[in-house]
Amino acid sequence: MKTLTLILGILLMTTTGPHRDASAAQSGAHSVLTDLTSLSSATSWYVVNDNVMGGRSNGSFEVEQGVLRFAGRTNTNGGGFSSIRTQPLRLDLSDLTGIQLRVKGDGRRYTWRLATDARWRDRQVSYWAEFDTRNGEWNVIDIPFASFVPKFRGSRLNGPALDPGQITGMGLMIYDEQDGPFELHLSSVRAYREDPEFTLGQFQWKKRVLVVSAPTADDSDLRAQLDALELSSDEFELRDMVLVKLVDATASVAAERRLNNAEVSLARATLGIEPQSFAVRLLGKDGSVKLENSVATSMAEIYGLIDSMPMRRREVLDHE
Repeated sequence: MKTLTLILGILLMTTTGPHRDASAAQSGAHSVLTDLTSLSSATSWYVVNDNVMGGRSNGSFEVEQGVLRFAGRTNTNGGGFSSIRTQPLRLDLSDLTGIQLRVKGDGRRYTWRLATDARWRDRQVSYWAEFDTRNGEWNVIDIPFASFVPKFRGSRLNGPALDPGQITGMGLMIYDEQDGPFELHLSSVRAYREDPEFTLGQFQWKKRVLVVSAPTADDSDLRAQLDALELSSDEFELRDMVLVKLVDATASVAAERRLNNAEVSLARATLGIEPQSFAVRLLGKDGSVKLENSVATSMAEIYGLIDSMPMRRREVLDHE
């Protein structure tokens, strides 16, 4: 999984991939592509409370060991909100799905805020998406861009719709119409892409697929098959091959992409593989099954079969 890291302030915080708690949304596979949080830099944020309109709420933030703590007290007599916002920035997130937050809350409802250059009656529009928190628990929150609604001074507008390619600012706000103290910890802000459901058909006419399925990750046939593949990795790549390993959601992959349990079950059902049995399947570029085995298979046998295929022979001639 490739991860790009952007700067949102002064310092760069590198990420190697998504950290998802058990309570995170499980609606699909996610590729976390961009880490937008430079939490080491407190100068990236500033406070806006309802006192700008005569309100009585208060709130502030501090950053310690890479975690931002946003805390204060809301008072609905005169406003009822507190917020922190980023300094102006420019981000093109048009090829992504939404914003992912890792937070520890207090059970209250918070709002993530996005800004663009969009205007309504010559006034800047902001985009809001609310999310709930669990008291004292860390959670990963996925907020699709489609969930953000345009607002002006808290009133919902009919448009314009959010353009993720023109992000000029972000913010964290509490505006849940409740009085009292609040406290939210924020450890990361990322932009993510929700991948389409994996199917074996996505490799058709592109790659030859070696499918290896086993009931457990320590299955002896599975280890033998993977060891044999590793010893001939150059030969494997030379023949335009990709590995699909079906075990469980913690160890199943298609190329470099992790597969969830539903995707593993679908791939097995497509190939007629029993979950509690070891199996090897070789799919040609046309998507058809060229080899079926229930034991670890020598890579020499697999490569020999591929080399006898008319399509592979044409490929060799084309490269001579």
